[in-house]
Amino acid sequence: MTLTSSLRILAVFTALLLFAAGCHSPATSTPATAEDLSQMNRNFAAAINAKDAVAAANCYADEATLYPPSEPAVTGRANILNYWQSAIDAGATNVSVKTIATGSEGNLGWETGQFQMDVKTPDGKVVVDKGRYTELLKRNNDGKWVSIMGMWNADAPPAP
Repeated sequence: MTLTSSLRILAVFTALLLFAAGCHSPATSTPATAEDLSQMNRNFAAAINAKDAVAAANCYADEATLYPPSEPAVTGRANILNYWQSAIDAGATNVSVKTIATGSEGNLGWETGQFQMDVKTPDGKVVVDKGRYTELLKRNNDGKWVSIMGMWNADAPPAP
């Protein structure tokens, strides 16, 4: 074998190794900011205030699960849409959220915060419900953060 042939084989082998190494390198994603991670809940609050259950449900991944206080889990976007439509129909309004903390690693993230909303009691009286929430988020194929799991609880029973 000549020196030229050996160099060609070495060059091809090196190129194949570099190509293979590039195929297995981890994908890089844009780091998430607190603003990015909390956008989901701001969009959610705006949707409920606009009485738009579809927009509220679109803040969640298809396979998401809600864990409402003192109620069974709600899984899947269609069921989540029905859940929030029921809340809107029952008089949930004036929703506001305040982010307390966020974090992420790759395409997974989380947010904790405080919420406040007006709810109607069965006798038609409007009371203010305040509490805390936690959202587990994932970045979808469009680069948008959506909830994959959400839970919340009231600080205290709504004031009469």
